[in-house]
Amino acid sequence: MNKDRKFIDVWCPLIRSFHWLLLTAFITAWWADGRDIRIHIVAGMVVFGLLLFRIIWGVVGASDARFTSFWPTAPALRQHLIGLLKLQSRFYRGHTPLGTIMIVLLLVSLLALTVSGMALMALQMGIGLFAGWATQAPFTTEILIQTIHGWNFNTLQLLIAIHLAGVVVESLLQGSNLVSAMITGKKQLKE
Repeated sequence: MNKDRKFIDVWCPLIRSFHWLLLTAFITAWWADGRDIRIHIVAGMVVFGLLLFRIIWGVVGASDARFTSFWPTAPALRQHLIGLLKLQSRFYRGHTPLGTIMIVLLLVSLLALTVSGMALMALQMGIGLFAGWATQAPFTTEILIQTIHGWNFNTLQLLIAIHLAGVVVESLLQGSNLVSAMITGKKQLKE
C-alpha cells in the first residue's frame, strides 16, 4: 500500500469472510439451479448457515459488526440521501446509512429465500428442517412457497444490482475503493 495514503481499519476478518463466502454460496446455488439439485441444496444450506452466523455476530460480535453500531437514524438517512442527490457524500467509516438499509434488505430477502427453499425441500423430497410439517401441507402450499422462493430470487437480483451500483457510486464519492476495503479490511481516507 502507498505509504502517502492514510487507511483505517474497517470490517473485521469474520465479516469480510462472511461477505465473500455468502457471495460464493449464492452464485453456486444460482448456477446449480436446474443443473444439479444436490449442489443447489448444499449451497442454499451454506447460505442459511452463513446468515445464522451473521445474525449472531451482529448481536454479540466485534463492535463494528454489531447491528446497533451502524443502524442509521432518520436524520442520517435524510442527510445521506440529500448528499447523494448533490453527488456529494461525507466519509463513512463503515457502511453508509442507505448501505445499512440495503444490508438489512439483502439479509431479510436471503433469509426468506433460504427458508422457502428448505420448505420446498421438505414438501418435494420429505427431508430437512420442515420435513414433518410437509406431510400435512396441501399442494397449494407448495405452489405458494415456490412463488415466494421465485419472488425472493427476483427481488435479490434487483437488490444486488442496486447494491453494486451503490458500491460504485459511494467508492467514487468517498474517494475510497470499497471492494478493496471489503477484501483487505482497510479503507482509504478521502484526501
